Amino acid sequence: MTKKKNPLIALVLSLVVPGLGQIYNAELTKGLVLAASCLILGMGFFWLSASATLSALLALIILWVSAFLDAYVTARTGGEPLDWYYRVSYVVAMLLLVGPLALPLLWKSPRFSRPAKATWTTVVIGAMLLFVATPYLLSWLIRQMPDLARLLQRSGFHSWVSRPNLKWH
Repeated sequence: MTKKKNPLIALVLSLVVPGLGQIYNAELTKGLVLAASCLILGMGFFWLSASATLSALLALIILWVSAFLDAYVTARTGGEPLDWYYRVSYVVAMLLLVGPLALPLLWKSPRFSRPAKATWTTVVIGAMLLFVATPYLLSWLIRQMPDLARLLQRSGFHSWVSRPNLKWH
């Protein structure tokens, strides 16, 4: 950042649209990543189950709050690097809350070694893939075990077992 920006303008812009304060502070990449992350989390409400929606809402709130605080502090300090968001505890918390969306923060952090960055990246992407694949794996498992499917149907889990391709014995 070449010149100091007004912290209140950065704060208000980031409150209105997450990431806009970062763009005002001449941090285009960070602003676009924050805006896209919040947009993805916001759109997740339409596709996620009730429990996952609550998690997405919590992640969205945390990301939004961190966005406007970051915009304010960055404008106030004249763009000097903010050490607190590279702390291991903050990076790990963001990885746990927003998963792959926090990978750029991990890779920019000087507090992680290259092997640690690779390990965390593998764990986060693996967990995301497992999260995405779980419904398909459960559907396959139910098709393989007709007795389990009947038990689940009697238990009231109709949405899991009411697939047209299930064969009842």
